[in-house]
Amino acid sequence: MGVKYRPLRPRGRLRAARAIVRTHRPWRNWLFVAVLVAVAGAVAGVSAYEAGRRSAPPRGIDADLASAHDLLRQQFAEVSTERDSLRRSANTAEAQLQMASTAQQRMAEQVKAAEAEVAQLKEDLGFFESLLPASGDTSGIHVRSFRVALDETQPRALHYRLLVMQGGSKAFVEQPEFKGEVQFTISGNRHGKPLTLLLPQAGDAPLPAIRLKHYQRIEGDLAIPQDAEVRAVSVRIVQNGQVRTMQTATP
Repeated sequence: MGVKYRPLRPRGRLRAARAIVRTHRPWRNWLFVAVLVAVAGAVAGVSAYEAGRRSAPPRGIDADLASAHDLLRQQFAEVSTERDSLRRSANTAEAQLQMASTAQQRMAEQVKAAEAEVAQLKEDLGFFESLLPASGDTSGIHVRSFRVALDETQPRALHYRLLVMQGGSKAFVEQPEFKGEVQFTISGNRHGKPLTLLLPQAGDAPLPAIRLKHYQRIEGDLAIPQDAEVRAVSVRIVQNGQVRTMQTATP
């Protein structure tokens, strides 16, 4: 029997196979990630080890050395406390010293003011004593008190105080007004030579005028040459060119 050849034919249409695309990661990437993880772990381990080593007591230090360390720490704390206490005491002592110095300075100023007040009271006492009527008839103009002193605050000035009175034994009797002028003569030495200075000089400020019925007090400063040594000062009361009275004082 003869064999017939039949070509094979697909019974249906060919089905298309599904294609799956997968990303291929080379083995170098996995190796790099593994190295990074290992390095990070090593760093973390080293850090933890160092932290533990710092917090833990050093090895090789025996109990005696640790005890000595604690003792030194305690002594340092005690010395620091004592230092702070001494510093506070020093500050307190300095404050007390400053207060005492201030009080002493204030007391010195009070003493100086009291001395000036006593001197003023003595002068006022002399002034009121001079107002008492003198025995005998001493009518006219009189210099009842005249004082001069070098001014410490002004080396080139001479301070004067003057009391002029009219009437004498008739001081409390009504008197006509007296008008006059005051003049000064300064005697002394300068550079080893005699010095005589008449005040006021031409161009100087006028001195206080004399205007009184019973008494008048005059006070002021006289300018003196530099390096001048004053020996005596004379005051004159002048009226119409005539000297009515005069008196001399020494500084």
